[in-house]
Amino acid sequence: MILECPECATRFKIADDAIGANGRTVRCSQCSATWFVAAEPDALNLDDAQKNNELREEVIREPVHDVSLPDQAGSTNPDNIVEGLEDQNKNFTANIGAHAAIRETADRKKARRRLLGVSMIWIVTLVILALFTLAAILFRAHIVKSFPGTAPIYNAIGLEANVSGLEIYDIETRFGNNEGVQVLFINGRVKNFDVKTRDVELIQLSFKNASGEVLTSWVVEPTQSTLKPGQTIKFTSQFPNPPVDAVKLSPEFISEALVTDTNQTPTASQ
Repeated sequence: MILECPECATRFKIADDAIGANGRTVRCSQCSATWFVAAEPDALNLDDAQKNNELREEVIREPVHDVSLPDQAGSTNPDNIVEGLEDQNKNFTANIGAHAAIRETADRKKARRRLLGVSMIWIVTLVILALFTLAAILFRAHIVKSFPGTAPIYNAIGLEANVSGLEIYDIETRFGNNEGVQVLFINGRVKNFDVKTRDVELIQLSFKNASGEVLTSWVVEPTQSTLKPGQTIKFTSQFPNPPVDAVKLSPEFISEALVTDTNQTPTASQ
């Protein structure tokens, strides 16, 4: 049983049966203070009550020194104990902070790797789409030859697509007077949009009315018989007294054999 002096706080260890069933007054051997110690509930029994009919005074001789938790230096000073616990808490908190920092750094690295991976997927996808689009534009003559149904798709996005690999564009017209006769002057360009050299066929120009019917046609001979990839040439022509109901001028390529069959005479480009 452990007793503590109320004056000097010295602790003493005594036998469990020294107090008795009715309690006992004890005196501290360090400061001579006396106080009454009541019996513990589980120590009460009839025999002790009979043995201890009167209060007795007893001097407690030996204080107990090992009832407190010792610190690292073996001292029972409560301040030292609290400081040791605070140091342990600080070390524990520091370890937790270090582990959290390591986890945060690892998470950031994982996030960067994940973002880089997603970015690379998008970059590769966009590059593939760009290459596919470029190939579809450059090789559209071969694509239209193999898949004729793709020609309207190219035309819908403003690209000329035909099996000849040639494009007639930038058609310009203006009226003029030649020796008192009204003449329609026509200028245009021919371009090879394919990836290989192409033979340039004859150019047929046709006047059409509002219903799309051909009113008259004539043929213009280009200045070059072949065009390299991306090469462009100009052509010019003129037509005296065009039909009054003509609303549209349509250019197209026509083969020499077809010109011979229709007995059309090519006019030289100027």
